[in-house]
Amino acid sequence: MSLVTCCPACATLFKVVPDQLRISEGWVRCGHCSEVFDASAHLRRPTQDEAPAAPIAPAVPPDFPLTEPVSLAPTEPAPLQPTEPAPLPPTEPAPLQPSRAPTPKPPAAPFVLVRQDTTSPAPEVDSGWHESWRSSQLSMAPTQPASQIDADEDESGEADTEPALEDVSFVRQARRRAFWRRGGVRAVLGLLALTLAALLAAQVAVRQRDRLAAARPALRPVLEALCQPLQCRIGPPRRIESVVIDSSAFNRLRPDAYRLSVTLKNRAATEVAMPALELTLTDTRDQPVVRRVLPPSELGPSVPATLPAGGEWSTSLGVSVVASGSASRIAGYRLLAFYP
Repeated sequence: MSLVTCCPACATLFKVVPDQLRISEGWVRCGHCSEVFDASAHLRRPTQDEAPAAPIAPAVPPDFPLTEPVSLAPTEPAPLQPTEPAPLPPTEPAPLQPSRAPTPKPPAAPFVLVRQDTTSPAPEVDSGWHESWRSSQLSMAPTQPASQIDADEDESGEADTEPALEDVSFVRQARRRAFWRRGGVRAVLGLLALTLAALLAAQVAVRQRDRLAAARPALRPVLEALCQPLQCRIGPPRRIESVVIDSSAFNRLRPDAYRLSVTLKNRAATEVAMPALELTLTDTRDQPVVRRVLPPSELGPSVPATLPAGGEWSTSLGVSVVASGSASRIAGYRLLAFYP
């Protein structure tokens, strides 16, 4: 059953069907002003006043005489609606005398209208013309039942509304949400999320392998197996923020020879790698004169690879300054621990 809804923006009336409203959840778009509104809130049942206009009645022959001969070519008759013919106007025709007896002619043959004198009485209208007109009207009657025609119109109307519904934004959003709610799609998304989480965990483990091996020794075999295809190695963690220079001294032994004494302390709860030292000799204006980097291998004969948790390590080594004129300008020093 068709219903009628009214556009709240332009007050245009439209026919809608319950199936269309159920698919679009009541939302429609006005074809006149393109306003999207809820048709369920503006529904109304069609009345007899809103019936479609009556079909145009067939034209009647002119009631005035022709003064010039006219030759008409045969044309295809236009399709007529299966309605009763309109009654002729109630006029009393003047008595006409036939000039000659009518002869039947095939429908496709052309006919010629003969001009008659206006002073002579018009010939009487033959009843055969009415019979031929009725037969042509009956032959043009539709062979398809009216119910079948209505059904075809309903199907074509529903087919026309389907592309229109696909263009509506909320219909596309509803279909998209229904697609992502399917069980198969959710299963694939879950597997993909687990795979990405595993890859992220492996990346973090490789990045922080030294700290994880020092904090959790039980994970060391797993980390070593993970490092084999990546060609990485597990070493002591490097946490320079946990290494401090507890004490240091720089004494002159000769004009070009000095002795450096330093004590390193680890404040972390786990062991850390032995850092390198940067020694900078400065002048009286605290400007660098000589700078040298001392790797762990040059800090002493038996330098451990790691500093134990909360432990200390001390060393003393000689430093020689061979640059000419630099020894006389040395007045101070700076010492820094870092990881190269």
